[in-house]
Amino acid sequence: MIYTIDNILANPVFMNVVINRALVTLTDQDRIDWPDYLDPLPTNPDGTFKTFSGNQTAVIIGSFIDKNANKPVRKRHAMAKGQGEVGSLGEAYQMDNDRLDRLQELVETLNRLGRQEDMEAVVNFLVDDFRQCALAPHKRMDLMLNDLKFSGQASVRSKADENGVKINTITLPFKTGKNKLVPVAGNKSTFISYLINAIPTLRLAGCDATIMEMNRFTFTKCILGCQEFKDNFLTKVANFEVGHSISLISPNIVNDVFASLQIPYRIKLKEVYINMQDGSAINAVPNYKISLLPGEKIGNLRHHTPYELKDRIPGKAYTEQDYGMFIATERTKEGRFMEYGCDWIVDINRSNRMGLIDCSAFE
Repeated sequence: MIYTIDNILANPVFMNVVINRALVTLTDQDRIDWPDYLDPLPTNPDGTFKTFSGNQTAVIIGSFIDKNANKPVRKRHAMAKGQGEVGSLGEAYQMDNDRLDRLQELVETLNRLGRQEDMEAVVNFLVDDFRQCALAPHKRMDLMLNDLKFSGQASVRSKADENGVKINTITLPFKTGKNKLVPVAGNKSTFISYLINAIPTLRLAGCDATIMEMNRFTFTKCILGCQEFKDNFLTKVANFEVGHSISLISPNIVNDVFASLQIPYRIKLKEVYINMQDGSAINAVPNYKISLLPGEKIGNLRHHTPYELKDRIPGKAYTEQDYGMFIATERTKEGRFMEYGCDWIVDINRSNRMGLIDCSAFE
């Protein structure tokens, strides 16, 4: 068989090999975050879905009844519900001529020698090109998810979507509810006591979180930097004397301290770096914000099959991916392009059990 750039990029089997290689060779910075928190779930045929919140947070006590009496009938706790709709994501990237020239050289070598290593060279060369298409929508979901976790709100940002359309802002109840804590500057030195005293309020508000998620900067400044922690918790935990080398204390050691104080949270450090369209890079986990989570899974990634996959454009070569996503290549008179498309949205359905601690006053 004589290979060309056209028949290579139009071959779905070959393209899947390239895309899978791109996903397997991800760096830590490219790691996709949302699958740790969201389960994929399809929408209705028109891309809409019902979203529910208000899951029962605790078991209601039982009733004593006469042994000959009928059992009283109780109603389950009502769940708040709303209507959601997926958003369409997509971008096209032009392959530059220098890279196409190099790809042509590799294809010619493959045709001339026909060795397995020559085919591997073609695959490895294309990996970097397709890595952007394979990852871009996932990283957009990562940004939306962390905006919701750490602010209770997500919307399109101008520098995240330079030429994109506006979508309605998604707001979760804990953004302004009783399960949002806003300590003042005076609480900085006694933050541990503040946390202990706030737990009953959070529980009464329905927040039964077990995980305190934050970035390392927040952990160092708000937890390890708390004067109360440094002065009063000079106890040996796991053979480590807290207070002597504060900067070396790990979250596991602090979790042991929290357990001894009956603070029902486990600290989890999180860093999610995302490259924006203007060339900047941000940590989607903001400083001085602590997200309270009721376990790892907090919702769904809602997905819908894009219309373009059902009515394909002639001349485009499509490769279908998970959750209705596709990657396509096309040759036009303007050049050779690769693009992706999908209909996705983040759907948080345990928001009533989540909480937020905004320590911005500690700056």
